[in-house]
Amino acid sequence: MSVKKTILVDGQWNLKRNFFKRKDLVGANHKLCGGTYGFLDSTKSVINRIMPDRVIVAWDGFHAGKLRYNIYKPYKANRKKDWDNETRIIATEGIGNHDDAQEFQLLSQKIEIQSYLEELFVRQVEEDYIEADDIIAYYILNNKNPNEHIYIYSRDRDFFQLVSEKVSLINPDSFEIITVNNFKEKFGYIVENALLFKCFEGDDSDDIKGINGINTNTLIKYFPDIANEKYTYKRLVEECYEKQKKKKLKTYEKIIQAEQDLYRNAKLMDLKRPFVNQSTIDSVEAVREQPLDSDRSIETAMEMFARDGFNRFVGDSNLGYFFGPFYNLKSKEKEFEKNLI
Repeated sequence: MSVKKTILVDGQWNLKRNFFKRKDLVGANHKLCGGTYGFLDSTKSVINRIMPDRVIVAWDGFHAGKLRYNIYKPYKANRKKDWDNETRIIATEGIGNHDDAQEFQLLSQKIEIQSYLEELFVRQVEEDYIEADDIIAYYILNNKNPNEHIYIYSRDRDFFQLVSEKVSLINPDSFEIITVNNFKEKFGYIVENALLFKCFEGDDSDDIKGINGINTNTLIKYFPDIANEKYTYKRLVEECYEKQKKKKLKTYEKIIQAEQDLYRNAKLMDLKRPFVNQSTIDSVEAVREQPLDSDRSIETAMEMFARDGFNRFVGDSNLGYFFGPFYNLKSKEKEFEKNLI
């Protein structure tokens, strides 16, 4: 039986990546469109490279991250000090200050992208309070298809934890595929220790503090076996005590004293234990098992493309090339639907 290929796209990351990369791009009526057009362009490119059987975009839902915030109050403090921000920004259409206007643009372009994807045979999942990372993790951890290989399209290093024989990462810049076989060569340690390294590193983008002075290079320097063997924090502490008998170093003491911070970080960042609720589980299983609506139309998406002034970014003669990967995706989805009958 041939291997089925699925691409899981971290939607919020891909939106923001393109939004800020093409922040001055304007379409019809001088409307900002960098996030919308860039998302479609990057999605088209990754489909063209991988030729998947399906593509699923996971989005951060309304109040995404609130479940982690309830555990750790600094979580995403720099980004969402006010958890009712989205409601207020939508109501005022971003009028107020630069940050509100930018957030309104992100929300508006997200809605536009979702409308496009509905016509382009791309599956989507979004649930209130749930982050895209957790949706992707749940999909992978509960995948029962031995013939499905999953590709994660994101730059988020949290996804290192999920790399396996059946899961790879796509480098968004070079389209290089990161696998369980080349992971150590690229990052200096085996994938089984990805969460442990991440807990020491922390996550500045989510305001999760790491352990000051203890980074990947420090751990490999003082504990060289950690590059090749599965480690737990308990094993690390035991080795610290043993090494201290020969030579006392601040590094060993920092690791020993970091227990509470590391366990907190593990609880927040362990994607093997995703933060999901029953509604999310139902949505993911539906997007995994059910056929797509039959009234989707790539031609409708092409009309939207022209309406929004995106044709000039591509050129009318290249429209077939731009939308070609989505027609291939359509044929795969139709084949899936046919096999269900």
